[in-house]
Amino acid sequence: MTLPLLLLAASCAGAQPPVAAAGSVVRSKEWVIRRGKKREEEFKGDVRYESAGARLDADWALYRHATRDWRARGGVRLRKTLKGGDEIEARGESARHDEKTQEGALDPAPGGRVDLVRTPLEGGPDRGEAGRLSWKGEETVTLSNGARVWGPRLELLADSARYERPERRLVLEGGRPVLRKVSGEWTTALKADRIVAAEVPRRVEAMGSVRGWLIFKDPAKLKEPAK
Repeated sequence: MTLPLLLLAASCAGAQPPVAAAGSVVRSKEWVIRRGKKREEEFKGDVRYESAGARLDADWALYRHATRDWRARGGVRLRKTLKGGDEIEARGESARHDEKTQEGALDPAPGGRVDLVRTPLEGGPDRGEAGRLSWKGEETVTLSNGARVWGPRLELLADSARYERPERRLVLEGGRPVLRKVSGEWTTALKADRIVAAEVPRRVEAMGSVRGWLIFKDPAKLKEPAK
C-alpha cells in the first residue's frame, strides 16, 4: 500500500531546520551574534536557509549554541525536492529543532493549521493539514491535533497520524480514524478505533468496531496476498 502523504511528511522531517553543515547557506536582512557562555546567533527579516535541496523560509530565526537548538517563526515554510523530482512543502507559524535529540515540530498560528502539499511530477497534488507536524530525526513523523490528508491516492482522518519510517508503517489513532485507499489494484475504506497500514508486507489492520469495504479490480486477486 502506498502512503504518499506520510512519506511526504517524512521527507519534510529529513529537511530539518538549519544546522551548521558544509554547503549550507543562511541569509537574512540582519544578523546578530551574542557571545559569551550563552552564545546565540539571531537572524531577522527574510530568513532563508538552503542545503541539499531543502529550504526553510521565515521572518526570524535563532540558534543557541549552548543547547544546540533552533527556533524559527513568522510565515515558516519548509520545502524539499525529492530525488524523483517530487516537491514537498509544509507551512506554519513557528518551528523548533533540537540537534542533540533530533526532535522538532512545526506549529500553526493560534487557531490555524499546518498545511502540507506534495506535488508529484505526474498527477494531482496530495494535500494535508494538522494542528502540529512533529518529528524525531527520520524515524517518526506525526501529524497531531487533528490530522487530515486528501488527494488522488489516499485519504485519511484521525486525531493522530504517525509514520514510523524504519517499519514503513502508518498508525492512525483517536477520534475513530478513517482511511480510504483511492488508487491501485484494490481500494478500501475503513473506520475503526485504530488503523495500522504497512508497506512491507502491504497490509492494513483495523481494530475495534471496524466498518468499511474492500474492492478488488481483478477478482483473481482475491486468491493472492493483498497488494
